Amino acid sequence: MKFAPLKPKFFIFILGLLFSPLLLAAQDFTNWKDLEIYYKKNKFDPLTITEKQLDDLPILHSLPSDFDQLQDVDLKKKLFYLIALPLIHESNGQILLDREMVINIEKKFLRKNLNENELQETNRLAKKYKLDDSEINLKLFRDLKQRINIIPVSLALAQAIVESGWGQSRFALEGNALYGQWTYNELKGIIPENRDDDKSHAVRKFDNLAQSVQAYMHNINTHSAYYSFRVVRRIAERVQYTDPVSAKVKFLAAYAEIGQEYVDKLELIIESNNLREFDRFSY
Repeated sequence: MKFAPLKPKFFIFILGLLFSPLLLAAQDFTNWKDLEIYYKKNKFDPLTITEKQLDDLPILHSLPSDFDQLQDVDLKKKLFYLIALPLIHESNGQILLDREMVINIEKKFLRKNLNENELQETNRLAKKYKLDDSEINLKLFRDLKQRINIIPVSLALAQAIVESGWGQSRFALEGNALYGQWTYNELKGIIPENRDDDKSHAVRKFDNLAQSVQAYMHNINTHSAYYSFRVVRRIAERVQYTDPVSAKVKFLAAYAEIGQEYVDKLELIIESNNLREFDRFSY
């Protein structure tokens, strides 16, 4: 069988594709200096970044292995924002796809009977978000919408900062753990060096950073400890709060053993770093 020779324009297209920013962005960076150079070259700046640029930011598989050696505080913060922002943005986007599905199925449910595919999708989402799917009714759709919603960018950033030490913690570097989530299966986690003798937990490790962010958001959206957070989030959509993020932060005391002290720390991180600026991105 003969094949027609490839035209020069096709070669140009392939070369352009191979060296496009998006494909280059998919690769990891072994050191923070190369990452800094990449961001500078592509004019990525967290203070001025647009939604279009946010879509073009690289999704890193892991943090640079020498990230804990970066001593310049301002540069460390800048790089961490640019690492975390696309991960948070992508995870929120995946949640919104589920939310859109629920809203569309509910609209159909209010008019007529659901078909088999719609019933299966509703059951799947109910299981995914840990709800009783034995009966499909308006209460189930209400509960689904309360659970399936985005985490404010400023809040997700603040918790990543606190839990990972700006991406420089051992758990973040060795286990892609940006949020310090616990596991009681030591094979699936990293044992803290200063763990008390009567404790048996480990910090859960992940195959990549994206999994860590997705697991954190799923935890906030499903665990009973954050029920009040989800209620306030739902109300905030209908009532024009002056500061909706602060209203939600107050219900995250259960995330850490230190309780209210943890809430105070989050609020300080948000305020002192002006993280609410990152809530400007629309969803």
